[in-house]
Amino acid sequence: MDDGERDSQDLRFCRSQRHGGVASRTAAGLSICTECRDEAEENLVELPQLYDMCAYMLDVPRQQPRERVSGHRPRGIVLRDAVVSIRSDILGVLASWCGLVASERGVTGPDELSIPRLSTFVQIHFGWLTAHPAGADFTDELAALAERARAVLTPDPLTVMPLGPCPRPGCGWTLRAEGHPPKRILCEAGHEWPPDQWLLLRGGRLDSSREGGE
Repeated sequence: MDDGERDSQDLRFCRSQRHGGVASRTAAGLSICTECRDEAEENLVELPQLYDMCAYMLDVPRQQPRERVSGHRPRGIVLRDAVVSIRSDILGVLASWCGLVASERGVTGPDELSIPRLSTFVQIHFGWLTAHPAGADFTDELAALAERARAVLTPDPLTVMPLGPCPRPGCGWTLRAEGHPPKRILCEAGHEWPPDQWLLLRGGRLDSSREGGE
């Protein structure tokens, strides 16, 4: 079999990485399979909604920490960074595919760098994109964006038990045990306490001479 025949056979199978190495034949006239095409369409429709929901999370009032701990970032700040990051990536990825369409099809791209304009433009040229040799990359990127946005909006459930105020002088944030049985004990400002001091913390018997709270 020569290289041309091998390439021709390769094009018969969807190259999306989401198949986990299991071959899936491409749909007629497309560079991806029917399953990937349907998933890409669903994700493309959902992405503007996810983008807006992430914006809502950024608007939720947050209590300002009274103390910052070097090397530690309060959970709310980490979540905010994740929200900002995924919104930026959604905008950037859609703009990139719009640029490909405009360049290769010789059409005028969106006149505004906004999610409604970008997503609408991509939807109009959806059939062309899913038939393009880069169609697998297209559907994989949309799926990855949607998964990340959903993860930010619905964080993994975690059992949290409040243990009272953090004993570190000048802190005052609530101390919490995460998990059942506990996997970590830390306060909302980032002071984390080692397992050998957990019983003392819970019993309120930790004095200043034995503080961990890194």
